[in-house]
Amino acid sequence: MDVQTGGFTSGLAARIQLADGERVFAKGISASHPLAAKYRDEAATTRMLPAGAPAPRLRWDGQVADWVVLVLDDLDARHADLSPGSPDVPRTVATVAGLAEALTPCPIDAPAAEMELAGIVHGWAVLAAAPNADLDDWTRRHLSDLAALETDWLTAAGGDTLVHGDVNASNLLVDRVQAVYLIDWAQPVRGAAWLDVVDLVPHLILAGHTPIAAEATLSDVRSWHDTDPAVITSYAAAFAGYWERSSRLPAPPGVPYLRRHQARAARAAVAWTAHRTGWG
Repeated sequence: MDVQTGGFTSGLAARIQLADGERVFAKGISASHPLAAKYRDEAATTRMLPAGAPAPRLRWDGQVADWVVLVLDDLDARHADLSPGSPDVPRTVATVAGLAEALTPCPIDAPAAEMELAGIVHGWAVLAAAPNADLDDWTRRHLSDLAALETDWLTAAGGDTLVHGDVNASNLLVDRVQAVYLIDWAQPVRGAAWLDVVDLVPHLILAGHTPIAAEATLSDVRSWHDTDPAVITSYAAAFAGYWERSSRLPAPPGVPYLRRHQARAARAAVAWTAHRTGWG
């Protein structure tokens, strides 16, 4: 058994060799942990993914003693490198852009994106009501503008595609033949195909791309071109607000590094929003 490190939760993650020589990946968390419901959601979603989805197959899930456990196909793979010049970038873009073909119509009874995300992906209105002293100058100058902008995208979020909802480098794996897989299907929604594609941009910026270069990686993606630029700008602002707000909350039990990551992600999304708005 090879115990896997990394990630943000304190649960079990291990690659296990079975008696017949086959390998599987097992992950689990205490049933009393606040994130246990997410593990159950991941199992329910992964179980229903069609064969064409770029995701490991769920072998088994259930509760063992006080643990929620999932057993999936083991991928002989590494995390995607999203840094500038990496060959993983075009492969990842192609895989994420192709999700809609495999996941439309939505194969599960997922919540509607425009309803579910409205209560999650935001933050500027909350921060504007009680501004923090350590907000950067650009953000402080535009707090009211950002608060007004961060909900416009919701009118374009509806659709009938299964949206992963957490596309980032830690959830992207590249195997030995350079195929890209998306893991951790714990927060799915039913919505517009552009959502997962646009989610890539702040993570590319976080990996070292400029906002212009990050957007250029999507130049051949149809859902990027078909989405109103004003919608994308609003979505950028909303994600920046979500990360800025979330980074200031107390750390969840057993998840000590999440808030630090969210603070870094907020800076990337703020840079993207500043680029798209052109506000000085």
